[in-house]
Amino acid sequence: MSTHTDTLGPVLTVTTEPAEPAGGDVVTATAVLVNNCPFPLRGAVLYLVDPGRTTAARAVPLGDVRRGAQVTRTWRTSMPADAAGDLAFTAHVVFDVDGRSADCARAAKTVSLPYEPNGVRDPYRTFATTDDARFGQYGSRLVIWAGGRDLSGGLDEKGGILLPGSAAESSVVQVRTVGLTGSDNPTAKYGIAVANDLTAPEKGGYAVLTMSKSYGVEFMTDSDGDGHLDTWAGGGVSSHPAWLRLVREGTTCTAYSSADNGLSWKEIGRVTVPSASGALDAGVVASAVNLDHPGTTVRAVFDHFTVERS
Repeated sequence: MSTHTDTLGPVLTVTTEPAEPAGGDVVTATAVLVNNCPFPLRGAVLYLVDPGRTTAARAVPLGDVRRGAQVTRTWRTSMPADAAGDLAFTAHVVFDVDGRSADCARAAKTVSLPYEPNGVRDPYRTFATTDDARFGQYGSRLVIWAGGRDLSGGLDEKGGILLPGSAAESSVVQVRTVGLTGSDNPTAKYGIAVANDLTAPEKGGYAVLTMSKSYGVEFMTDSDGDGHLDTWAGGGVSSHPAWLRLVREGTTCTAYSSADNGLSWKEIGRVTVPSASGALDAGVVASAVNLDHPGTTVRAVFDHFTVERS
């Protein structure tokens, strides 16, 4: 757990009671603002944000905050019952400096809760071609723990979570790859996949778009319908988190990635997958790529996995 403060403006801190809340706990959070600037904060407004949220639960008008003044505000909230990963209790203060310019300060109390395998819920299904795969679902996040020697080279060893028959003839499959931990191998990878049947890629239509731990994006497809990934495009620098997008138009798949939260997209490759037919399975996959690191596993965290008609 940690508290982060803005060092360039007034001092803003956030604390919680209990200090180490667990999932489902009712929490009292406290924001303390100290104006140590050489000027008053004009028309200040304090925004208090609950964990796991992107919009403020409360907006508190503070008016003018004189030099040296301290303001304390508390709010009661709850940790999400299925919470895991890093969750922050956040405070923002926005103010005018001299009537002509505005500024702000931010602080967050971050709580780190462990991910534990808890299975997935309908309509998701799981599959694996490695014996050590486990799965979890926390709100909009999907988690895979898996070993596996590789996703290509005829090995295709991975764990996956799928939505059966969800990728129509014209569709967009997209996910945010949050983080990849637990493997010593820099080529460990996680991402999105489609196929006529993801539990049996030899039935055709197989395409995978992943972000490796250290070596960037990889777009791999099966060109002859035998279940083996035999085309490749990608490379570059890895970004965690990143956004991955796979656009399907009939037998054509186009892969994109974004390192700026989807503000801009880079095309990785456009490939024809002749064996793609009808509605495809779509899902998320992960492999430790541990051929040279036997026994290692990886934990892959995904968020906002969606499959939509285009």
